[in-house]
Amino acid sequence: MASSKTDARTKPRRSKRRDRLVAIGILVLVVLVPVLVIFVGPITLKAYDASHRTEVTCEVRSAHTGVGSSRSVKGVGSSSNQVVIETSDCGTLTLRWGVTADNKESIADGFAAGTTWKFEVGAGSYKLHPFLNTIRQAVFVKEFRRA
Repeated sequence: MASSKTDARTKPRRSKRRDRLVAIGILVLVVLVPVLVIFVGPITLKAYDASHRTEVTCEVRSAHTGVGSSRSVKGVGSSSNQVVIETSDCGTLTLRWGVTADNKESIADGFAAGTTWKFEVGAGSYKLHPFLNTIRQAVFVKEFRRA
């Protein structure tokens, strides 16, 4: 009796092409996606925020001064004065524009607890603010005024 290809003793062979596609898919998920998220994502978000702003109304819980740092693709970094604003409904917001060593204390003191302010922030960053606050990335304030 001749044996058939679907004999119970022999396993069906998977195609080499399918195995290669699975390996490429795993490689993309493990290497390419994290690289895009880490390096391309922040640049894209910054560019989007520059051209898409939104105004949000938030109640301030506290504000304090700090020094923020940045780094470039070349590895060069700088530090800048900032005011970190904790809000009850908008998360943590960071103000750098117009903040100097001379005025940072007075700006922070102006954000009294319980007061309501309107902040202009990048639309993309604000949509992602729960995630960005979790990974300790700032949502930057472009402009602000009392509500």
